[in-house]
Amino acid sequence: MTDQEMLEAMEVLLKPIHNKLDSMEIKLSEMQVQIDILRLDMKTSERSIRKDIRALYDGIDTLVEVLETKGILPKAK
Repeated sequence: MTDQEMLEAMEVLLKPIHNKLDSMEIKLSEMQVQIDILRLDMKTSERSIRKDIRALYDGIDTLVEVLETKGILPKAK
């Protein structure tokens, strides 16, 4: 068997492995995109939740002020 024939035989044997690696690389790339999308969704949700919490605290502060003003709730020191 010549060197050229040996190289060709090795190429034939390695072709399925190369194809599988290409397929795995594509899947890995797709998963990275999905992870990036999930990170963005998480950050967006976190920002929205923080905004909602701030609004709730503002509402609570307003309610406490009103109750204190009406004498229903003792004034905090």
